[in-house]
Amino acid sequence: MLGQPKVSPLPSDIDLSGKTAVVTGASGGLGLETARQLLQLKCSTMVLAVRKVSKGEACAKELREDPSIEANHPTIKVLQVDAERYDSIQAFTKTLKEEVPKVDILILNAGINRFNFERSPSGHEATVQVNYLSNVLLLVELLPYLETSAERSGSPTRVTWVGSRMHDLGEGLSKKPPTGPILEYMDSAETFAKFTRYGDSKLLCAIFVFSLAPRLDSKKVILNLVCPGMVSTNLESDLPQPLRFLVVILKVMRARTVEVGGWLILNAALVAGENSQGKHLGDKEILKKSKYLQSETGLKVQKKLWDETMVEMKKLATLPSEFH
Repeated sequence: MLGQPKVSPLPSDIDLSGKTAVVTGASGGLGLETARQLLQLKCSTMVLAVRKVSKGEACAKELREDPSIEANHPTIKVLQVDAERYDSIQAFTKTLKEEVPKVDILILNAGINRFNFERSPSGHEATVQVNYLSNVLLLVELLPYLETSAERSGSPTRVTWVGSRMHDLGEGLSKKPPTGPILEYMDSAETFAKFTRYGDSKLLCAIFVFSLAPRLDSKKVILNLVCPGMVSTNLESDLPQPLRFLVVILKVMRARTVEVGGWLILNAALVAGENSQGKHLGDKEILKKSKYLQSETGLKVQKKLWDETMVEMKKLATLPSEFH
């Protein structure tokens, strides 16, 4: 069937008064809509984490003037972060910890889908840098702060990472895992596969969450992933024109609105319980791990990715105990 299952709105009794939320990639699409819905639920402080501050400020103005939000008089801050750069992640997390007393909800939404091989300033392939490595560094830098936030608020800080079912599609890593170092393989122009790179980057995210979550105290931090399905956003903007046209046509026939996508992200962040710790939600259901991820090969890849990623993170930050 071409369409996607219908999705019900969020429960009507959610009240986020006194809560602080951070949304990355918040200057458009799912990020902006998720921020809007959080504010409609009376979130008191919203941090829009954006690459272009001018665009972020325009979004903040739009949100402040939204009739469904303005009566609540929220504080809306705009902080700059460029997920292609490690130093920008470090500057962002430093500023956040200095200027925002606590964070109750963190939505890791920023992502790209590059069709051509490009390197980030760190030397890593850009899609892997933005979708995976920079999010890992962000968690490394923020985890003690998120745990302290939970102690202050008396409830777990919620971290929801926007993932994708595409991590298990096609002939990507889940079908042909590398025999050597994973990050080195992902950084090679020779092994770059344009049609599976986005899904492969999301596979790295899922594997990392599966590794980190068991190390977390669920009374302090609940970390999960969610795939909101195909949503009408501009994620395909980096694709070549002919392919972009095909994706747009498919979205017209099949895609959910950003409003529905926002419901699904916030269901994972606000409604899903402690049992969602370390789980991947597809729409509102917890997805079963693929046979590959449960296999001996998949478990070896999971350990190898964790070890390689920690070597990378040690170059950049002091690792909290959960990452040892």
